[in-house]
Amino acid sequence: MFKNKKVIYLVIMLLIIILAVGCAKDEKEKPKVEKPGVEKPKEEPVKNELTVKDVYPLSQGDYWKFAGTGNEYASFEQKVLFREGDRIQLQTATGGTVMAMIYEFKDGKLMVVYSQEEFYEEENILSRENEMSEVILQEPITVGNSWESGGKKYKIEAIDTVVNTPAGQFKDCVKISVVAEEFNSKSNVYYKPGLGLVKQEYLAEDYKITAELEEYNIKTAKFSHQTTK
Repeated sequence: MFKNKKVIYLVIMLLIIILAVGCAKDEKEKPKVEKPGVEKPKEEPVKNELTVKDVYPLSQGDYWKFAGTGNEYASFEQKVLFREGDRIQLQTATGGTVMAMIYEFKDGKLMVVYSQEEFYEEENILSRENEMSEVILQEPITVGNSWESGGKKYKIEAIDTVVNTPAGQFKDCVKISVVAEEFNSKSNVYYKPGLGLVKQEYLAEDYKITAELEEYNIKTAKFSHQTTK
């Protein structure tokens, strides 16, 4: 009888040891369970989708210089003179003229709402009434998104294009094709998120005009300023 009690005692002790080791192992392998009533802090959702403002920020003071080929007026400089809310005034200077343009962010779109050639003064004209509403960029910024505006057909062809320019190589660029059937022409426009326009090319039947970023000074760009030597 005593021997049986001793055997039972040893078996019980052995089981306790085995269970203890097993529990310790489970503690290492299994994730810890939160105690009832204790809420785990929620993690911020990861932002995946780009907005038009991500792609083309257009902050006051931003500056771009483009080297052009195919036409004497293909090279140009552009800068943001004024910004009030979602209205932006840009000045574009080519070898032939200086143009004032007003862009507007609205409802997930970037629109050109005013333009005037031979405008040489740096005067704030953001209060002027809109004369047009051509959408040049529209959400969602996803491949295949398309829209028609200003007699042109726009389509996002890619969001991961690599673009080489005199200012450097830019990855993950948004490529947009623009077809103007009236003029039997096509353009490709490339934007680098956080920087804006980095390249555009105009393709016709017998010639091609290209403008590529040469210099820039952009507040929101996570790149160092570069100049072509």
